[in-house]
Amino acid sequence: MIGRKELIMANHIIKHLVIDIEKTIGNKLLLLGVRPYAGYKEGVKGEQEGLAFNCLSETMDFEKVDIKVAGIMKPPFEFDGTPVPVEFEGLESKVWQDWNNKGEVKLSITAKNISLLANSGGKQIKLGGDKT
Repeated sequence: MIGRKELIMANHIIKHLVIDIEKTIGNKLLLLGVRPYAGYKEGVKGEQEGLAFNCLSETMDFEKVDIKVAGIMKPPFEFDGTPVPVEFEGLESKVWQDWNNKGEVKLSITAKNISLLANSGGKQIKLGGDKT
């Protein structure tokens, strides 16, 4: 069983991790969905701060990741729910522990901006199968 001392040490290490988020999630991201996100202060939910973009990361074996962009209340391009390739500018990340979920380690990703991928070459990733 992990003791309090080990948990405190693990939390200290996690706070100081530096992750190259661009290498971690890659540059082949497929936008799946968009939702508003609110900020929290001292555990209390506040006002909407921006949008969270749910994307599929090919580099991470097609894991879904949420990337938050503060200050925008609607996507800067038309998005009808059909998956489209996107790119982010100014990506940053931090690792944190969710103590409400047995100390599970989570990744928080933010960006300064999002745009449609300019040179997708017409290629899209089919969610149910092969690349086309």
